[in-house]
Amino acid sequence: MDATPHTLLLALVFIWAGPAQIGAAEKTNFIHLMMDDWGFGDLGAYGSPRGGATRVKTPNIDRMAKEGKLFTDYHSVSPVCSPSRAGIMTGRFPGSLGIHSALASNNQTNLERGNVNFMDPNVLSVTKLFQENGYLVGHFGKWHLGSTVHPPAPSPREYGIDSSVTFDSFNDTQLGNRFEDEFWSAKTSTMIIDLAIEMITNATRQGKPFYMNLWFHISHAGLNPTFEQKTVYGATVQKQVSAVCRTPSTNETTCPYLIYWASQSDADQQIGRLLEALKAMGVDNSTMVAFTTDNGPEESSGYFNAVGSAGPFRGRKRSLYEGGHRLPFIVRWPGKVPAGRVDHSILSGADWMPTVASLAGLDIPAETRATFDGEDMSSTFTSLSEHTGRKTPLFWEWRKTMSGPCWHRAPRLAVRNETWKFLMNPDGTSKELYLLGMMKTAAETQLYEVDNVATSPEYTSLVASLSDMLLKWWNTLPKGPVDEDLNGCQNFPFPTET
Repeated sequence: MDATPHTLLLALVFIWAGPAQIGAAEKTNFIHLMMDDWGFGDLGAYGSPRGGATRVKTPNIDRMAKEGKLFTDYHSVSPVCSPSRAGIMTGRFPGSLGIHSALASNNQTNLERGNVNFMDPNVLSVTKLFQENGYLVGHFGKWHLGSTVHPPAPSPREYGIDSSVTFDSFNDTQLGNRFEDEFWSAKTSTMIIDLAIEMITNATRQGKPFYMNLWFHISHAGLNPTFEQKTVYGATVQKQVSAVCRTPSTNETTCPYLIYWASQSDADQQIGRLLEALKAMGVDNSTMVAFTTDNGPEESSGYFNAVGSAGPFRGRKRSLYEGGHRLPFIVRWPGKVPAGRVDHSILSGADWMPTVASLAGLDIPAETRATFDGEDMSSTFTSLSEHTGRKTPLFWEWRKTMSGPCWHRAPRLAVRNETWKFLMNPDGTSKELYLLGMMKTAAETQLYEVDNVATSPEYTSLVASLSDMLLKWWNTLPKGPVDEDLNGCQNFPFPTET
């Protein structure tokens, strides 16, 4: 591999830093890797559906799965960005925080969407919790938890973050030159990992444990990978991918699949650099690394290169069907998390804060714990066996419409209670009931949300119970504006005689 300025610099850093000092080794370090708009089927480890030579290349993330535990039933708390991230940070479903959709950079748009302007810094976040317990805390990459100028959104520092370089933020050092560099998006993964390695180096030198959020831009619109990034698939594969695109153009560089996969592959390579850096600095065995994404894949009708895969699931970003919020989740922690395991336990993004706090041995104030919607799933992370069941259900609300096929447009509310998933609108219309079960028993379930059994007489009492549960939760949320077209294909304008 050719030497580049950052590889030469980091090689010198590794030599200079030496092994981790005893102080850092006494506590567990935590890294939360979050991609943007990746789907359940966008990884080789999850059975990326593009077979043969054109299969997306994610060898380093796949290696994380082989060296750790892969979960098949993990869910974000929302099918879009800002509320999903708020759930990770607070252990709460985002509606209670006033975050219902993507936070805009201006007050008027947030007002029209019924959103607050930024996540409340007075709510104890996972980053502030770790900082208060002596951790060096970093956040590099996407923020999207508030970027308004009027009123001024808090900087990441107000959420207990010692070091941050971000975008979609206010009053913080910005990641690169987003609006002038045409290859900004192509460089973001490298910049994020460079910053992460620098912080790990500083933490080990100081003998301090660290917590980091590494939240990537890839594969959010827009994507513009460099020529070098695209050539990872080779000329032969580029031609094959061009055929997959079903485009009359013979210019492979404009192929949406090639652009999407090249961007993902580069992100994967940078994650590989991070894993090697942990080993080089002697903190691999004391560092838990989690990999996930914020929501399902973007709808291609809104962006040419949005060709991510939701795997076998119905729905995409902005949908309450599984494809909008059922996501990859991998945990790697050598010697602590059993290697090569596939786990079908039900997990939520809201579980992150209570779980890592438990693994780190941190005390959470009772008043904060009382607000949690997530659960401590630490035993699930480290156990050879699967978690037998959640104590509490998962809830979702979505107020906006989505572009693309009406087939992906779900009702506004959803609840997952054990193996059952129930969806409906607040007015009681569009009731849908599916027995999701586990991936390993998919043939015996309605995993793909096609066969709605809500009207079946044998499930009348179950539908009534889940309806009451869902509406009781919904009534606790602040109300706000709702888009009109939220009824799936029911209002499709079929031709009729005049």
